[in-house]
Amino acid sequence: MSGGSGRAADAWGLLDPDPPLFASEAWLAVMSDRIEGTHRRTVSAPGTPDATGFFATVIGDSEVSESKNPWQLLFEPCSLRTLAPEAEAAQAAARAGGPARETWFPSLVLMYPGLECFPTGPGRHRPAALDRAVASVVGRARDEGLRSVAFLYVQPEERVLAEALRRAGFVEFPLALRCNLRPPGTSFADYRAALSRNAAHSMDRIRRRIAERGVTVRRFTLDELDEAGVERLVELRLQHRAKYGRRPDTAGERAQLTAFRRHFGDRAEVVAAMADERMIGFCLFLDAGDVRHAWTHGIDYTDSRSKDVFFEVCYYRPVEDAYRTGRKELSFSYGAEGSKLERGCRLDEVSGFVLPLDDGDLASAHSAARALARGLVRPGPGR
Repeated sequence: MSGGSGRAADAWGLLDPDPPLFASEAWLAVMSDRIEGTHRRTVSAPGTPDATGFFATVIGDSEVSESKNPWQLLFEPCSLRTLAPEAEAAQAAARAGGPARETWFPSLVLMYPGLECFPTGPGRHRPAALDRAVASVVGRARDEGLRSVAFLYVQPEERVLAEALRRAGFVEFPLALRCNLRPPGTSFADYRAALSRNAAHSMDRIRRRIAERGVTVRRFTLDELDEAGVERLVELRLQHRAKYGRRPDTAGERAQLTAFRRHFGDRAEVVAAMADERMIGFCLFLDAGDVRHAWTHGIDYTDSRSKDVFFEVCYYRPVEDAYRTGRKELSFSYGAEGSKLERGCRLDEVSGFVLPLDDGDLASAHSAARALARGLVRPGPGR
């Protein structure tokens, strides 16, 4: 398996001439620092029809943030999902009888910035190739004295990868519920008809009130924005952070938007609410091929005309545009499932797969996984 930084980077670049966005060199260069640790590109059987690659990070800090912490995601309640009370109790029992958090680190965590995990390369759909790639990943982790291996955020479409991980003895558990929306039928009228009666009436009311306030909606790619336009996005992002109690990060917001404009400007679309030629709300979508990801948004809460524009720029206008531009899947990531269900999303289970490299930890890991599988709560609309 190729793993050295120079050789692996070269082998990675040969895996796929047109890789998925999250596996592209540009994306990894811009976004990999969102995952704390030492990054590596693992490539099995390079230069052959079975060549298969994964992006991975060696994480040494057992207190790493929740979304990248395999021990915490398996053994503790987390913000990414809701469990029934009896499942929480069973998870707590597994935790009490299981390994200490620090004993699973350093951990080799395989996931992309963007909270997905998938193989890339010509071997990505071949069971035998994936078996070899997974065995290589685990073997190297053992040789390096790592304590666990985790494939996190394996999407439901990655059935061949999931089967390979099961064959390799990984413990599977439900990690989160993904909220995606595929516009139904052939027109926006079909979308409206698919909503509940209350949701359809709510949409009609929101759109009517927005129009009465003189708010219009525009679409443009990020590379069409000048510096002043990027600064306005930053301002709106800071208002959003403040509203939800997050610390201000002007430099971070500006750096990400500037990098997106430079590297993905024609693949990043801004759906913006405008009042008197001034942006009062936006949602930024990333075109990842078959899926458009709602990546970030911001609202001017100081302007009364911005009330409810969030729903227009994040849901209604992007769905309406999808019928005109091609009905791509829209992804709204994780969390707030009830609100997203109400606006036409479906909930898909996204999995984690973990292998503690101390076989004595397997029983408690399986117990925690069973608790999660039996008690994952699927909220209804509006909850």
